[in-house]
Amino acid sequence: MGLYCREQKHICGKSYDTAQYMEVDLYMVSARKHKESRRAKKKEASSLAQQTYNDKRAKRYHVQLVNTNFGKRDFSWTGTYDDEHLPGPGDTKRADLDFTNFIKRLYRWCDKNGVQRPKWVAATEYTTVDEAGKVCGRHHHHAIIQHTEGLTRDVLEELWSVNGKRIGLTRGEYLDVDHGSVESLVRYICKNKRCARSWRQSRGLEKPKTPPPNDSKWSRKKLEEASTMYIDDAEFWEKKYPGYTLNRVETTVNDAGYRHTVVILRRAECWHGRGNMKKTRRKTT
Repeated sequence: MGLYCREQKHICGKSYDTAQYMEVDLYMVSARKHKESRRAKKKEASSLAQQTYNDKRAKRYHVQLVNTNFGKRDFSWTGTYDDEHLPGPGDTKRADLDFTNFIKRLYRWCDKNGVQRPKWVAATEYTTVDEAGKVCGRHHHHAIIQHTEGLTRDVLEELWSVNGKRIGLTRGEYLDVDHGSVESLVRYICKNKRCARSWRQSRGLEKPKTPPPNDSKWSRKKLEEASTMYIDDAEFWEKKYPGYTLNRVETTVNDAGYRHTVVILRRAECWHGRGNMKKTRRKTT
């Protein structure tokens, strides 16, 4: 049976040349899928993106979404409650309403002060009660909020209030895109499976782009070598994808023995280090 190695890019920005973040899937497809029309391949690309969103790896889609819409100098924000304003255990509607009202106050403030309304994504962790009656966790909110001109962390702190009275502590920091911190943040705010409503977002967010795949760039042998011999070789991957710097490579082998490799890259000019990434010399044979 003929097999082809498919390269599917997920471009988190306007284009390959300007996007600040990109993920690349490398996996095997049958000869039938290889021969499909361009429209069918585009449909499969969208299907892969949708699958990434739907399955247990939905966090990966959220990472792509955040990297498409947010960047350095945007805000990472957390809102907590004091005891007086803390919703009761299991009162998820009240917790959701508090965040909704916070966003409404933010929009009103922006309109009043001539500031562009920001884009945002958010997740809420709830106080829950388990089957034994034990109270678990404490309601609080995490958000990534666009830093539009005129919007400050002090404003976000002041707006976490009811009738001018603070309802808890807030923390706002500038979003750091280095060393995979965006990924860590998104995975953290999505981590709590108790969240009945784990993710919310503003309208109009730009979706990651999934262009038609390339079935001729890689062979099965080359993919196997790249995913083993060169998996930590930053120079090797950066030559494959000029303009980007390697973050890391993740690879798995399914029950049929076929490899699926994910290459995670960031635009070179906005990346200032690779953490613990070991840059090895390309091996020769």
